Amino acid sequence: MRRVGLNSLAVLSVAAIGLAGCSYTQNSDISNPLVRKSAWFSYLNADDLRTACSAGDAEGRIRIIYNADYYDEVRVFELDPHAGNQQFDLTTRVFGPAQVKEINVEINAPLGAFGGEHATDVIGRDDYIAITDALQQDGFGTQKDRDGIRLYSDDYYWVALGCSSGYVTLATWMSGVDDLRALQFPAVLTELSSIDRKLPEPPAKENARSQSAAQVQTIQNNESGTFYRTVRGNMLR
Repeated sequence: MRRVGLNSLAVLSVAAIGLAGCSYTQNSDISNPLVRKSAWFSYLNADDLRTACSAGDAEGRIRIIYNADYYDEVRVFELDPHAGNQQFDLTTRVFGPAQVKEINVEINAPLGAFGGEHATDVIGRDDYIAITDALQQDGFGTQKDRDGIRLYSDDYYWVALGCSSGYVTLATWMSGVDDLRALQFPAVLTELSSIDRKLPEPPAKENARSQSAAQVQTIQNNESGTFYRTVRGNMLR
């Protein structure tokens, strides 16, 4: 696995960064729930960020997603550098049962189309570095043996993706595989975000559902609306 540490994200070029608008490969009929789920998969895998990153238009951008049982709450954190890389937009979005059914990741507004509570806070370079340092301490860029791990929608997990030097690095933390309560970066994010709502607490490590138990439960409840994504190298499939 190629290591792309967030030191390179934190120490950005002093040149101005042109942040291109996020884009998807096709426009979607979001009124169709199957299409909506497909759009969410694309957003979760950061297809738009990957395209912009490979084009050199997303240096230093970071997307972090917390799935706290998909039909209860999902929280999204987006970090976007300003020109000069001394200030950054930290956009936080929270959506719960009422909004999750309306998740709308359209071609021209992958964030703006979400329902739910949202806020954009301008943070400084030191705050940005505090986030990237915490991510690194939690394994961003150094995770191993993740291939095949499933991220189940009816459970708790984190996904983080960052663009550096034209390459997107993916990290995942799944309840039942990782100790989510021991992660450091969530506290840094919530401290910097002006949204006051507390993060839903994941199960303690000893009480978390295993991957095998989750698979059995998903098979037994195949009409529950539960879905999952699988870590495949640097992608979610």
